[in-house]
Amino acid sequence: MQHLYARKNVIFIIIWSTSVLYTFGFVNRGWIPHDEGTLAQSAERLLLGELPHRDFDEVYTGGLSYLYATAFKFWGVNLTSIRYVFFAFFFGFVAAFYALAVRFVSPLAAGAFTLLGVVWSVPNYFAGIPSWYNLFFAIFGTLSLIRHIESPQRKWLIAAGLCGGFSVLAKVSGVFYIAAAFLFLMYREQRLTQEAALDQEKQSAGFFVLKILFGLLFIGFLLVLIKPQLGPSEFINLMLPVVSVWAFLIWSEWTFRRGPLTGRLKILLRLLLPYCVGVLIPIAVFLIPYIQTGSIESLVNGVFTIPQKRFDRASIRFPAVWSFATAIPFSVLLLARFGSTCNRRFEKLVEIILLSALGVTLSLANYVPVYALIWYSARSLFVIGILGTSWALFTFDRQWSAAQSQMILLLGAMAALVSWVQFPFADAIYFCYAAPLGILALGVLAALRRPSPDLIHIGVFGFYLLFAVIWNNTGYVWYLGEGYLAYKPTKVLELDRGGIRVGKEDNRLYTELIDLIEEKHGTSPYIYAAPDCPEVYFLSGLRNPTRKFFDFFSTSENDPETIAEMLDKKRIKVVVINHKPHFSAPLYPDMIELLERHFPQSRDLEKFTVRWR
Repeated sequence: MQHLYARKNVIFIIIWSTSVLYTFGFVNRGWIPHDEGTLAQSAERLLLGELPHRDFDEVYTGGLSYLYATAFKFWGVNLTSIRYVFFAFFFGFVAAFYALAVRFVSPLAAGAFTLLGVVWSVPNYFAGIPSWYNLFFAIFGTLSLIRHIESPQRKWLIAAGLCGGFSVLAKVSGVFYIAAAFLFLMYREQRLTQEAALDQEKQSAGFFVLKILFGLLFIGFLLVLIKPQLGPSEFINLMLPVVSVWAFLIWSEWTFRRGPLTGRLKILLRLLLPYCVGVLIPIAVFLIPYIQTGSIESLVNGVFTIPQKRFDRASIRFPAVWSFATAIPFSVLLLARFGSTCNRRFEKLVEIILLSALGVTLSLANYVPVYALIWYSARSLFVIGILGTSWALFTFDRQWSAAQSQMILLLGAMAALVSWVQFPFADAIYFCYAAPLGILALGVLAALRRPSPDLIHIGVFGFYLLFAVIWNNTGYVWYLGEGYLAYKPTKVLELDRGGIRVGKEDNRLYTELIDLIEEKHGTSPYIYAAPDCPEVYFLSGLRNPTRKFFDFFSTSENDPETIAEMLDKKRIKVVVINHKPHFSAPLYPDMIELLERHFPQSRDLEKFTVRWR
């Protein structure tokens, strides 16, 4: 036992060190200007005494603004401070991921899955955006819930709840982690009821009815949420995995239906109360300044109402349904049974053909169709992993211990619901925000299907690992999932608030832009930059006179008269016009005319025009 424990620790140290050292090379690599500007400007405005949602249009919930404002306070107001805080959270993510994996597979396999989870996640886009924190807290919270299975103490439920609260404060999509934990706790109640000294002979349909009602309400809520974008691909990628988990919960309750309703409710409440307390603690602390200033309405509007505009301006659909065909080959191998039905010679032939095909495919991944097919297969296998774990629960539930069944259900529920971070923006990088949980689900499914040869699983593992390292990590988020284009950020952004490595074109553009702004802005602490220019405000160190970060989010300050009054009131000397905004529409002609009239001198810098008076 001591030898096994020592081996597990040695493998963990090797995997953790390798992951951290590998990812360190990505810490200051690349950027999406408006993402960096949004995070940094939000934190700076908070430092200046403004409150998210009340005083400016915070794009997310606002919790990260406090974290990054603290980083600015201690390590300086620049983009690298945000990156290093994010890197510190990544340390914990790697450790927690391995700790999860080793509970399902051997230490060596757990290390391999951890490496796979790493290369399909943060190195693809190293930026401290909230969706990564949703993933981190989901991993931390899942581990806390598993620790509660192993050692049923309330502190683990509170810890899991805290992860949910912090996740929501990073981005409201953290509610999907909270919902997954609720599904798990409903199943855990049933298992605890089996172990408790309740009247097991007493039939109780009440709890079954409650689960049916809860499930229908929950599925109905998800359908209403996804309705503006619901199609066959969205149903398969998002709804079907959740329905499969919920279906198992209902089937399990139907076959159980034991114990008095009141007794079972008490057990459920003993699980939910500490968990809910954990969820509410960070949220309650976050609400204090809003309660004190009577700004709850602004917070609710900013967190729940304004983001609905993303459906119009910032939404991407899932790949077409046919893309699931790319996952068929590995799915067949995963579910096939070898050994007793096939002789060793046939197994060897299958392995040789498979490994040869994978090698050829990997070598051709620089071609767009091949690259895209590999991505389609990865996204589809994520769904297959969740559906497979649900099917395994239906098939083998009685063969496992109560702890094993709960862990597998928990993992399936987490993977199914955390993947909703892809809605309504199913860009390739959003798949990466959930991919590690899908990798765990596939690893568990492969471990359950032991009759299939290990070499097949090793070959597929190596294929997706090398694909990520060679073709994903060396590209960049702009082209992820579409085709390979090498990304080489060779220049350090030569600005006081920069410090990260960007392409030489971006370095030249933003250096010239900020130098020109500094030369022309005079004594005014303000400039006006629109639309969608948060990075311009932050890098220049000058203040944003509006509450807007992205124009399509805002319903105010868009008419020329309001802008003209604001320009005079703030004594603004310089304006920046972005002719190619990523999300919002370009400025209307009447607004351009207004700025040209008030600021007659100008200079064009690629997509920007700087005007001054």
